[in-house]
Amino acid sequence: MPYHTHAQQLIALQNQALESSHRIAVVLAGTVQWQQQVLQQLGELHHYQGALILGERSLSYAQTVSFKQARQKLGQESDLIIADLNAPFDANGFTAVSGTLKGGSLLVILPNTQPSTHSQLWLEKACQAFIRIEQASTRGFEVNAIESIASSFSDTSDGSNRFLQQTQVIDAIHKVLTGHRKRPLVITADRGRGKSAALGIAAGQIIKESNKTVLVTAPSTQAVKTLFEHAAKQLGTAPQKGYTLSTNGGGTLRFIAPDELLRENPNCDLLLIDEAAAIPLPLLQSIVERYHRTCFATTVHGYEGCGRGFSIKFSAWLNQHRVGWKSLKLTQPIRWNAEDPVEAWLFDTFLLDAEVESFALSDYSNATLTLIEVDATTECIAALRKAFGLLVNAHYQTSPNDVFQLLDDRNVCLYQVLLEGDVAGVILGYREGGLSEAQLQDIQLGRRRPAGHLVPVSMVAQLANNEPATDLSLRVMRIAVHPQLQGKGMGSWMLSQLESLQGNEVAYLSTSFGVTGELFNFWRSNDFDAVRLGSKQDQASGCFSVTMVKPLYSRLAWREEAKTQLVISLLDTASDIHLNLATEVLVALLVDAPSTTEVLSERLQKLVSNYVQGGSSFEATRAIVQQLLLAKLTSAKDYVAGDDLSHFGLREYDSIYVIAELSIKKLSWAALCQQYGFTGRKQAEAHYRQAITALTPISL
Repeated sequence: MPYHTHAQQLIALQNQALESSHRIAVVLAGTVQWQQQVLQQLGELHHYQGALILGERSLSYAQTVSFKQARQKLGQESDLIIADLNAPFDANGFTAVSGTLKGGSLLVILPNTQPSTHSQLWLEKACQAFIRIEQASTRGFEVNAIESIASSFSDTSDGSNRFLQQTQVIDAIHKVLTGHRKRPLVITADRGRGKSAALGIAAGQIIKESNKTVLVTAPSTQAVKTLFEHAAKQLGTAPQKGYTLSTNGGGTLRFIAPDELLRENPNCDLLLIDEAAAIPLPLLQSIVERYHRTCFATTVHGYEGCGRGFSIKFSAWLNQHRVGWKSLKLTQPIRWNAEDPVEAWLFDTFLLDAEVESFALSDYSNATLTLIEVDATTECIAALRKAFGLLVNAHYQTSPNDVFQLLDDRNVCLYQVLLEGDVAGVILGYREGGLSEAQLQDIQLGRRRPAGHLVPVSMVAQLANNEPATDLSLRVMRIAVHPQLQGKGMGSWMLSQLESLQGNEVAYLSTSFGVTGELFNFWRSNDFDAVRLGSKQDQASGCFSVTMVKPLYSRLAWREEAKTQLVISLLDTASDIHLNLATEVLVALLVDAPSTTEVLSERLQKLVSNYVQGGSSFEATRAIVQQLLLAKLTSAKDYVAGDDLSHFGLREYDSIYVIAELSIKKLSWAALCQQYGFTGRKQAEAHYRQAITALTPISL
C-alpha cells in the first residue's frame, strides 16, 4: 500500500521533530483520496491530542476549523496542523493558529491544485521550501535522506534554560510592585516567547501572596486569555468568569478595557498592559501619568500586527518623562526551540519580519524624491518587503491579510517614495466609488453594503445623497514615512504628490481613522475636511472613527452639507453618544460649525454678565454660553486640537475645554471636578466663570 509508505515517511519526520523540538513542515502532493488515506494512516500510527484541519476536510482524530475560525484557537496547543490550501484562505488565521503548534510537531500542507490568484501563486512559491512527499513516488525516503533532514533541525537550545528569560521577566514585574515608583517596565517579544504567560504567573503570585489589587488592560479579553489561565494555575483554581480572580487573603486580579480604565480611574497596586502596541500612544501616555506602577508588554512580530513602531515612539517618550524605566526583550521561544524553520518561513512568507532599512545618505536636502505606483505581484517581493517594513513600523494594525489583499484586490494600490533608490515612504490606498444607481438605492435602504467602498457607502447612508458614491475616489488606508525623515514634512509632500498622480480620474481623496488630536491636525493641515464621525468607540483605543475628504477636480457639492450635518449632530450627541470623545477633538471639529452673524440681545448679554459676577445661574446661561463658544471657535479657523489656547486669551485653568465640557458635553460638576482635579463645584465654577470672561467680548 503506497499510502502506508508515505505515512511512515511522515512518522519519520515526526520523530525527528520530537528529537529537536522544532516544527517540521511538509507538502503532501497527490489526489484527495490518497491524501485522506495517508493522513488517516498517520493517525493510526501516532496518537495526536490536538490535531487540527484548516479547511473543510475531516479526519476521525482531528478537529476541522476554517482558516478564519482558526484564530479562536489562540491560547491552546496543537500537535498536528493540516492546512488545505484549496479552501478559502485567511492569512491572519493561518499565521495565528501556526503559533499554537508546539515543537516536535508537523505542519502538513495540502497544496492548491489550481493556483490562479497572485496570493495563491505566492503561497505555492513559498511552499517550495518545504519537504515534499508526492503520490507518484512509491518509494520512501532513503535512510541517509532522513538523516540529512534530521541534521537540518538539530537541537539549538539548552532545554534547562528555556524558561530563564521568562523567569527574569517575572522577577522584574515583582520589582515594579516593590521598587521605586514611576519606573515602568516594557516587555517586548516575538510570538511564542511566553510573554502573556509571564504576566499571568507574576500576577498570580502577587495576589496569592498579598492583598494587592492588580489590574490588566488590553485591546480585548481574548488577548488576556492566556494571562488569566496562568494566573489561575498559580492559585490552583480554574479561571473565573468575567476575567476576575480573587483570593481569600484579599488579592484581586481584574481585567478592565483601556477606555474604561482612563474614564473610571480605578485604584490598583499594579497595572499590566498586554498587547500595548494596539493602544494609541496618547492613551499609553495618559496611563503612565495616572498610574505609577505599570508593566507594558507587546508582540513585536505577530499575526495581529507589529509593535516595532510602538517600541520606537513609546521608548522616546519614556526617555523624556520616566527616566528610570526598564526594558526587557524575550527572544527564547517557549513552545519550540530557537531557530525553528516554520517560524522563519512564516516571518518570511507573510512579511512579518520586514525591517526598515537605514539610509546611507546623511543629507537629504538636495536628494531627488519620486512617488511611484508599485504593481503588486509575486515578481516584486523585494519591493513589497520594503514597503511593509515601513507599514509595520508605523501601523500596528498592518497584518498578513494586508499582504494578500494587496496581491489579489485590484482596487488596492501601493505607492512608494524613492529617495536615491531607497524607499522613504509608503501609501496604501483603495479605489472606491463608481457605483450604479441601482446599487445605491439598496444602500440607502440598508439592503446592501458592497465590499470595500467604505467612505462612499457610509456617506450615502448618512446624507441620502448618491453623489459621494457615483464619483470615483481614492481612500488612503495607510501612510508611513521612514523614521529618519519623520517630522520633515514628508507625509504632507506624499499626499500632494498622490493628488497630482490622480489626474482627472479621481474626484476626491478620503481617509478614515480612529481620531486623536495629532492625527486630526495632520489631515486638516493637508486640507482634508471632517465629514462624518462614527458612533462607536474602538474597543482597544477608545477612539471614534472620523472620515475626512479632500476635493480634487470636483468641488464636491455634498461636502458642505456633510460638514454642517456633522456639527449639528455632534452638538446633539456630545452629551451621550460622544461623551467620551476627547474634548480637544470635539473643539477642533466644532471649528467647522457654520458661521453666524447673529448677535446676542442686550438682555442675554446682561444675563451672562450677571452670571460671571456671581448672579443668575449656571442652568439659565448654559445654552447662551454654548452659542458664545461656537461663535468664538468659528472665528478661529487656525485653531488646532491641543493648542495652548493662548490666542483665545485664556490662561491655564481658564481652559476652553472646561466650557466645552459643561456647555456642550453637559458634564456634571462632580465629573468635571474628577477630570480636572478641582476640589469641588465652588472652585470649578469660579474657573468656568473666568473662562467665560476671557471668551466673550461682553463688557463687565
